[in-house]
This record gives sequence, structure tokens and C-alpha cells, in this order.
Amino acid sequence: MALLSKNDLKDVFLDAQCIFVKKGGFSGALTALDFDWDMPVVVDSMSFSQSEPSLNRTKVHGLQADWCVTATAGEITFSATVPTLQDDITEWFLGGNVGTVTGVALNTTTDTFSGKAYAMKSPKLYASIGVLSGDGLKLLLIKRLAIYATPQIENASTTPFAFTLTGSIEVTDDASQQDIIILEKD
Repeated sequence: MALLSKNDLKDVFLDAQCIFVKKGGFSGALTALDFDWDMPVVVDSMSFSQSEPSLNRTKVHGLQADWCVTATAGEITFSATVPTLQDDITEWFLGGNVGTVTGVALNTTTDTFSGKAYAMKSPKLYASIGVLSGDGLKLLLIKRLAIYATPQIENASTTPFAFTLTGSIEVTDDASQQDIIILEKD
């Protein structure tokens, strides 16, 4: 095989244009990607990474180098911040609504408020995440993530109420175990 130059190796994925979510995740062979949402995600809040493996080294007397080495794969971590209170997403993140509240008066004014009530269940959610590159030519698919959503409000005068998503890839019974799929536009 001939030496490949840097120019030959330049095949990059950059600049997330859209972050798609499929509730429950995709399973089996992929023939069509029917995502549920083009999720609003705060710029630079999404992260998907795997930490370094833990090395298990065996030493023997009289040798400086390792006799042998095994490794345990590092943890996979996903996180993102989603700044929306849209009904379907909020219900999914919090595990469903527990009723409605109507006609709540604010102090002694005539202003009233109505809405939905939620319990803080923080259920484990499964989802597939698709990230479309900025040029629209590549789609990175994380086929099945286990995620948890937690509500947050920080810097209330400058940032909206949001949900922080954190999660990881779990082993499944799927024989193909396709965790990360990199697709290119035909």
C-alpha cells in the first residue's frame, strides 16, 4: 500500500448544522431515518467523547517494560443543553405530565396563569442522535444512547431555562451493535 499524504487523509466532519433526535432510538437495519425532532441545542454545549482506556499492566522481575498489557475501554459520555419548554419534549424529558393547572392568580393582580404539571421522575430515555455537518454532506449517527434529562436555570437574566442531557452508549442485544455510523450524501 502506498503512503497516503495528509491531503489524501483530509476527510473531516465539522460544524454541526442540525442535531436530530429519534425517541427510543433506531434498531435493526437502517433503511430510512425518521427522526422526531431537529432539537435546539445550545452552541458548543454538545459533547460526545470516550475517555482513555484503563491499562492493566503485568510486570516481571528483571524487565523494565511491561510483560503484557490489557485494557478496559474508557467511559463514553454524551452531553448537550436543550433550551426549550415545548410540550412534547418537556413531557418526554420529565417522564410525562401529571395534570393541568388553570386560573392561578399572581398576587393581588387580575393576571392568571395556566399550564401543565410535571413530576421530577428523571427517567432513563433511549434515543438516536444524528448530527448533520455544516456542509450538509455528512451525517454522524449515534444509534442508541441512554440519556437522562435534568432541568436547569442559570444566569436567569441572560440564558433560558433548559434541560441538560447526559448519557452513554449501552450494550444491546442487537447482533450488529452498530454504535456509531458515519454516512455521506450520495
